[in-house]
Amino acid sequence: MNLNELRITSITKIIAHQIKPKTPKIDAHSINTNELLVLKPEEDSILIERLETAICNHSKSFELSYDDKSEQSIYNLLHINFPSSDNDFISSSQQIAEKLASSHFRTKIPGGYCLVGEALLNAKKKMYFIVKAELQAVFNIDQNRLNLIKNVFLSPAKDFYKVGFFIEHGKSYTPYMFDDQFTMQKRDLTEYFYSQFLGLTTDKNDVLKSKNFFNDTKLFIDENIDNLQDKIGLQKALTVLFRENVHGTISLRQFADDHMEGKLKENYLKQFLTKYPRAFTKRTDLIDKKIELDRVSIPLTYSMTLIGNKRGMKNVQIISDITENTKHDLIVQINSGNIRQMVIVKEAADETEEPKQL
Repeated sequence: MNLNELRITSITKIIAHQIKPKTPKIDAHSINTNELLVLKPEEDSILIERLETAICNHSKSFELSYDDKSEQSIYNLLHINFPSSDNDFISSSQQIAEKLASSHFRTKIPGGYCLVGEALLNAKKKMYFIVKAELQAVFNIDQNRLNLIKNVFLSPAKDFYKVGFFIEHGKSYTPYMFDDQFTMQKRDLTEYFYSQFLGLTTDKNDVLKSKNFFNDTKLFIDENIDNLQDKIGLQKALTVLFRENVHGTISLRQFADDHMEGKLKENYLKQFLTKYPRAFTKRTDLIDKKIELDRVSIPLTYSMTLIGNKRGMKNVQIISDITENTKHDLIVQINSGNIRQMVIVKEAADETEEPKQL
C-alpha cells in the first residue's frame, strides 16, 4: 500500500478518554466519556492534516504485524467483534482506553488522552486510528499579556503523540504505527504502546529489522574484539554486507559462518540467533547515513573512546604493555618521523588517597 497516496476524506466518528498516569500509590487508569466529539470544519481539517502527516512520515511510521489475537485484543475487535453502531463504537473505545491505561506499568510513562476514531479514505476504504496524545503547556499573547494554556495536545511539536493506524485491506485491517519519539539511535518503537497495548510486533518489518541487526552486530564487534585490525576488518565486512551485497537478503547465521570462528562465533549465535532466526530482506532506509560514515570506535579507557573513519584507523596502533623494547622501538620511530601523532593515556590518580606529605 502506497501511504504517500493516502488521503483522509472525512472523520466519521471520534471520541476522547483521559488517561491518568501511574503514581507510586495509584495504578494508571482511564476516565471514560460516553459522548462522541463534535468537530467544526477547521478542527476536522487540522486533525486530518496531523494524521496524514504522521502516517506518511517514512522515518517514524512503520507497517507492523498482529501478535496478540486473543479475545481482548485490538485484532479481535477489528476482525470479529466489529463496532457497527455508535453505541458499540463508544463501548469499544472505552475498552481500548482501559487497555491503554493498563499498559502504563511505569510511573515514567506520562498520561494524556486516548483518541479513538473512524475515518474514510480516498480509496473508499475505512481506517481506524488510536492516538495516545500527551499533554503540553504552551503560551499565547492576548492584549499584550502572556497567557499560559494548559493541557494542549496534538500540536506539531515532537515527542508528544503516538498513533496506531488500522487500514482496511480486503477483509482485514493492516496495522501501522507512528511514533514521534522514534529516532535513528533508538533500538525500537515505544514498546508499551505497540506491543502491550496494540498487540503488534515489529519482527516482520524489514526496515526495523535491518537497522537493529546492523546496530546489534556492530555493538557486538565493538565489545568482543580487542585486536584493532580484526575489529576494523569485521566492521568493514558488516558494512559491505549492507552496502554491496547483491543477494538482497541478510542472514545472521551466514554472516557468522563467513566472518567468525571459535568462541566469538559461538557467543554471537547464542546472543542473536533467536532474534534473527531466518534471513530477511535487506532494507537500508534507516541506516544509510551510518553506512556512509564508516566509523569505528576504539575504547581507550572506561571513560575515553577514540572514534574515526575505518580507513584512517588502519594505521592506529594501541600499545598497552610498555616494555623496554617497546620504548626503544617508539623512540626509533619518533626520531625517523614514522610516527606523526601520539595519544598518551596516563593512569588516573586515586582521588580517594590522602595527599602525601613531603
